[in-house]
Amino acid sequence: MKSYSIIAATAYGNRGAEAMLETVVGRLKAEDPQLVFHVFSYYPDDDRRLISAPNVHLHSSTPLALVAWLLPWAVLFGVLRLVLGRRILALAPASIRALGRSTVLVDLAGVAFIDGREKFLPFNFLTLLPAWLLGTPVVKMPQAVGPFEKPLNRFAARLALSRCTMVWARGGRTREHLDHSGFKGLRYRQGDDIAFNYKIEYSLTREGEAPIHKLLETLATDRRGDGVRGVIGVCPSSVVAVQARQRGDSYESVLVEVVADLSRNGFLVVLFPNATRENDGDAERNNDLPLIRRILAGTDALALPISPIACTFDINAAGIKRIIAELDVALVSRFHAMVGALSLGVPCAVLGWSHKYAEVMARFGQESEVMDYKQLSAEELRDRVVRVFEHRVEIRDCILASLPEVQASADLPVAALLTEDLGASLA
Repeated sequence: MKSYSIIAATAYGNRGAEAMLETVVGRLKAEDPQLVFHVFSYYPDDDRRLISAPNVHLHSSTPLALVAWLLPWAVLFGVLRLVLGRRILALAPASIRALGRSTVLVDLAGVAFIDGREKFLPFNFLTLLPAWLLGTPVVKMPQAVGPFEKPLNRFAARLALSRCTMVWARGGRTREHLDHSGFKGLRYRQGDDIAFNYKIEYSLTREGEAPIHKLLETLATDRRGDGVRGVIGVCPSSVVAVQARQRGDSYESVLVEVVADLSRNGFLVVLFPNATRENDGDAERNNDLPLIRRILAGTDALALPISPIACTFDINAAGIKRIIAELDVALVSRFHAMVGALSLGVPCAVLGWSHKYAEVMARFGQESEVMDYKQLSAEELRDRVVRVFEHRVEIRDCILASLPEVQASADLPVAALLTEDLGASLA
């Protein structure tokens, strides 16, 4: 049976990655229910616990597995394949056999090969190398890459990106970085983030169904309370919190102040994550829950007139989409929370850390609502959110007018995996 391998995304942890993973699987299965998917996960044990779909098989791509298992076996069977032919893959370990027999390796990294993120270059490269050694083509789905000014990043990007069958640029600024890269043999196109076409029915897990139902019931009741002007969602990011902390700024203190000001101005605030690892305590990697708990503790101490509601438990991409659907406006620092809001026509203000936010918001004429986290200001954030709320009708109309074109663009990279032309090029 025809199979696809997928890497750099998980069901557990980063729920934006989950949305991309489930969109690829769900969209392709809709075309061919017999397709088989091999997901190379950096949280393999958790994903095996959550996913039970019969045609989705989990393999480990933790840093240790990449270095100590996938790479050595890929070297060995890559050489044997050249000498004895592809039939030798029948003797390979399951993960190597799956990768070597796949039509393509679908890389779902959200960001890769970006100046200033050199510490991630080994992972960016090693996620792709075993596939190349086994003769399996690589397609990088829409993501942010570049700029390529720093020598080490430029060297690694030229080496990796030029070997991809296709690199999909997620926005105009990424496309410009690729336009000016000068990398020989680079094949790239522009396509919007595939999560714009995420559907709740694509979900591969049933995480958090009972608590999310209870949270939505509370939200429905509280929004009818006296003096409530509207509902504003706040999706913080542990990534931004850590980067701000390293600069000596207190991102969470700013958000406590913003939430308090919004409450005093008549807004019901819903704190929600887009990355959760409830069983990992205060670990912040791919986990916004500790940050939300700290923000909630800070607001609880203020005796606010309208108490915030908070999601402090594991929740899947489907549950997050259900929360966003109930919001009037969202203030987000997680990229795929922004995508989720835009895909539902929910106006949002963005406090982020990369060009990846502005290039997507620009597709809807909303790039002016993006702030860099280095410009942290509670007063400005509050004013921006209130302004977005006051103009939410025209902003929503603007988003919905652009959405069909964006969703059509977001489908191009997934549809291309099924086309005869791509199949011929991959062969």
